[in-house]
Amino acid sequence: MALNARLDLAQRQRLRLSPQLRQSLAILRLSTAALAEDIAREAAENPFLLVADRGPGSSAYDYALATTAAPVSLMESLHRQIALQRLGPAEQAAALYLVGELREDGYLDQPLGELAAATGLPHAVLDAGLAALQRCEPAGIGARTLVECLELQLVDAGLERSLARAVALRLDDFAVERWARLGNDLGLEPAELQRIFGLLRGLSSAPVRDDREMVATIVPELLVETGLQGQISVMPARAALPRLRVMETGRDALGTDALRALYDRASLMTTGVAARTETLLRIGRYIAATQSAFFLGSHDTIRPVTRAEAAEALSMHGSTLGRALAGKALMAGNRVYPLSHFFSRALTGPDGDISPFDVQRRMRELIAAESADAPLADEVICAQLKREGVDIARRTVAKYRKCMRIPSSFGRKRRKVSTQSQPRAVHKNGKIS
Repeated sequence: MALNARLDLAQRQRLRLSPQLRQSLAILRLSTAALAEDIAREAAENPFLLVADRGPGSSAYDYALATTAAPVSLMESLHRQIALQRLGPAEQAAALYLVGELREDGYLDQPLGELAAATGLPHAVLDAGLAALQRCEPAGIGARTLVECLELQLVDAGLERSLARAVALRLDDFAVERWARLGNDLGLEPAELQRIFGLLRGLSSAPVRDDREMVATIVPELLVETGLQGQISVMPARAALPRLRVMETGRDALGTDALRALYDRASLMTTGVAARTETLLRIGRYIAATQSAFFLGSHDTIRPVTRAEAAEALSMHGSTLGRALAGKALMAGNRVYPLSHFFSRALTGPDGDISPFDVQRRMRELIAAESADAPLADEVICAQLKREGVDIARRTVAKYRKCMRIPSSFGRKRRKVSTQSQPRAVHKNGKIS
C-alpha cells in the first residue's frame, strides 16, 4: 500500500493565556511582602518602572512591621531555590509559573496537559520546570498525588527514586506489616524494611503543613472601616505597597529591542499590580457585605461562606479566588485578619448552620472554664458540643484545638497544675448563638 503526503488546513479554537494575564495571575498569587520585594528588584533593574514611597506609617502595626524581621515566605524561598539551579530560560520560566499554580498545601492539582494548552508552553518544558520545582525544599513540593508526595520525601531521605516509588505504592502492606510480601516484592532484608517503615511514620501527607506556616507577619492590603450610621467601607491600604507608574515616553521611540522589552516589563508590572488591587477590593467588599455582623458587632461571630459560593457570586474562577486569598489580609478595628479567615464550610448548629469560627470560640470558653485537676478531653468537648446541637466529630474537635494552638488535655493539666496558685478567670457557659 502506497503512502502519500497530504497537506490539510484546519482551524481550531483553544484558550491560551496572554503574557499580560499570566503576569497578572503571578502577581495576584504573591504575598504582600513578596510582591514588595519583587517590585523593588524590578525597579532596581528597570529604568522605566518608577516607584513612589509608601510614606511613613502611622499605626502601631506599621511600627511593628518596620522593626520586626519577617521570615522568608514559601514563594520567596522557592523562587530563590529555582534561581540557584542551572536552568535554561524556558525551564526557569516554567518552574516559576508552576510555583504560582501550587495549592496552599504545596500540591499541584492542575494537569500539565491543561497548563500546556492554556499557556502554549511545550509539555516537555513544563515537565522540566516541574522537575526543577520538585527538587526544592520542602520535600514533596509540587507533588500531584499523595504517592508522589511520599515518593519525593523518601528520595529526600536517601532512597533511590525507583525504590521510593515502589515503597509509596505499597503503603497498605506497610500499614498492616506484611513483611514477607514486602521482602519478596522489594527484595529487601527485614532490617532495611524496618528502617523504611520508620521513615514512613515520619513523613507528612502534604508538602506544606498548617503548623509550619512560613509567613509570621501578614501585611494588610485592605482597610475596613465602619461609620456611625452602620455603613461599612472597604479601601486599599495605601501604605502596603508602593505606587507604580511607567516612565512617560513613547515605546516606538526606543531604539533597541532590549529597551522595548524593559518598557513592556514595566507596563506589565504596573498593570498587574493595579489588577491585583481591584481584585482584592472586589473580594473585600464581598466579605464586608456577607460578614456585616462581624464588622458591626464585636468581631465574635462569622457567617459560614464557602469559597465556591464566593467565586460564583464574584463571577471568578475558583483558582483565581484561591490565589487572591493566599497570604492576603485586611485590617478592621486595629486588628489584622487573613482574608481566608472569612471563608469556611458550615457545620450544623442548634439554630441552623454555624461557622467553625463560632465553634472554636465555644471550645475556648469550655477550655477556659475547665477544672485544673480535670481538663476536658477532646471526647468530652465533642460530647458537650453535640448536647448543644452542634454536629461535630471528635477528630474535628482535635483539629480545631490544634489550629488554636491549644495543648491536649494532658498538656493543659501539667500547665494548669504548675500555675494553680494564680487567680483564675471565671467564664459563663453560654451556648452558641
